[in-house]
Amino acid sequence: MTLEKKSPLIQGFEVVIITAIIASIGYFIDKKDPLLIHYHFSFLILWLAIITLFYGLSMGIVMWVGFAIVSSLVYIDDPIFISTLLENLFFVFLFGLFFSNLHSEIDKYKIKTQYLQLRLKELTNAFFTLKISHDKLESIYIIQPASIRFVISEILESNEHATPKESANNTLQILKKFFGVNSAMIYRVKRDTIRERFASIGHIDKEPTMRDKLISESILQKKAIYLDDLEDREQTDYLYAIPFLDKRDIVVAILIIQDIPFLFYNKDTILKINVAFNYIWTEYKKRASLLKVQKRKKLPSIKKDRHQRQNIIDFKIEVERLTNILNGYNIDSRIYAIYTKNVYLDREIKDFLYQNELFEILDQYISIECKNRYIHFILFPFVSLPNLHSKAKSLDEELDEIESRLRVEMLEDGLKYHLSSKSFEGLRKKHISVKLFYNLLQEYGCV
Repeated sequence: MTLEKKSPLIQGFEVVIITAIIASIGYFIDKKDPLLIHYHFSFLILWLAIITLFYGLSMGIVMWVGFAIVSSLVYIDDPIFISTLLENLFFVFLFGLFFSNLHSEIDKYKIKTQYLQLRLKELTNAFFTLKISHDKLESIYIIQPASIRFVISEILESNEHATPKESANNTLQILKKFFGVNSAMIYRVKRDTIRERFASIGHIDKEPTMRDKLISESILQKKAIYLDDLEDREQTDYLYAIPFLDKRDIVVAILIIQDIPFLFYNKDTILKINVAFNYIWTEYKKRASLLKVQKRKKLPSIKKDRHQRQNIIDFKIEVERLTNILNGYNIDSRIYAIYTKNVYLDREIKDFLYQNELFEILDQYISIECKNRYIHFILFPFVSLPNLHSKAKSLDEELDEIESRLRVEMLEDGLKYHLSSKSFEGLRKKHISVKLFYNLLQEYGCV
């Protein structure tokens, strides 16, 4: 320990007092040798070592000067007087050097210890902050365990899309069930003005108007507007407005959310609500268009080979819709493609895929034939590349098993000519993003 906190004057005063006390005690013991320099043990070096190592070099020199003054009065005629003082001065500097090096290392370790304590405190605070954030997110996902795919599956299982009001009511029920929306409404929009109400849930304080800044900005900019997007939040009574645009890029409906629990009011939930609302109303528009076609009295006869099957049209519509969602919200969907030239293998794959339990209600499957090529497409909506890995692995294993079994059956039936490299080509499998679907059609020669 050092006495660095004390003033140098106080330390010097203490050293002078200690020097005087030592000299007085030595004078009391031996008047002719008060510093006891002629004894077998050098007490002078001991006092200088204690003071220098305790106070530092400067205070050691102060004591040495005090002893030098006493020596000049008592030992002036002593022949070893000068050599003893110089010898003691050398030891003072030696002890002072040791004191400096020792306390320099101590200071380094003090700084390092303070830094580590500070970092430990910062990391502890960061850990507890992270834990609180994790607990908060965990509570959100426990309360709201729905994924995009699950929500859309619930939508497609419902048949209440025949009219705008049924579709709007279905939308709000889905939002209330999975996203905790307490109060919301869906209005028809015509000529950039809200008109009739399709449906609503919860308590509505008053009818919305175009004077509300959130609603007017959403319709004007043709995009979803949050409360945080407005500079003056007092100009609106609502939290969120989502417009729905038809194929002509005209706003035809708008979802207005008035009340949502605090834990659900985050970007993840808002994004899911946006996607779900647009998906439901796209589904309604698609079903409404199909109903109009079915209600026509007479349709012109079209040859089967010149007409694309309805499931292929639906598949392309769904790819286009998911591509728009990918471009607008950065939510990817994947297409798993299977290609073969073998008609027997094509039949086996069709039988397998039509009854496959890996597929959910959202997933779509079609098979087409292009220039003696048999191609199978499986659409996995709202599935990113990492999430598709397990499904793709299971499909690959099943398809490889089908291919191997078919080879064996063809051998047993004596159809050996089918096993040549020219007549029996293996399966070609790949999975791509929905935005590359038409590139894949060109690759397979279907466009």
